Amino acid sequence: MNGRIESIRKMLREQPRDVFLHYSLGMEYASAGRHEEAAAEFRQCMDLQEDYLPAYVEAGKSLRAAGRLGEAREIFAAGMELATLQAERHMRDFIQQQLDALPKEQ
Repeated sequence: MNGRIESIRKMLREQPRDVFLHYSLGMEYASAGRHEEAAAEFRQCMDLQEDYLPAYVEAGKSLRAAGRLGEAREIFAAGMELATLQAERHMRDFIQQQLDALPKEQ
């Protein structure tokens, strides 16, 4: 197993509610191509801090990579709403690009 993943998992055992550690673990999983695990970590971030916008973006990307396009759309849409509420225009535009790049539903 990736040494960074194991290090972060160890820190999470000591600080299970640390949003940044969950986000970091999700990013490591995503980099390793472990998209389901990455999405689960990003969802954990959202559970712990529902206004943590980067988690929505990365969860959507991970779900897309895992082929779970409907869920990716839902997460991206929720991220768009949050970005609008936070007046994060750049992030909202980025999320819109992610949505636009998803294959159209049949």
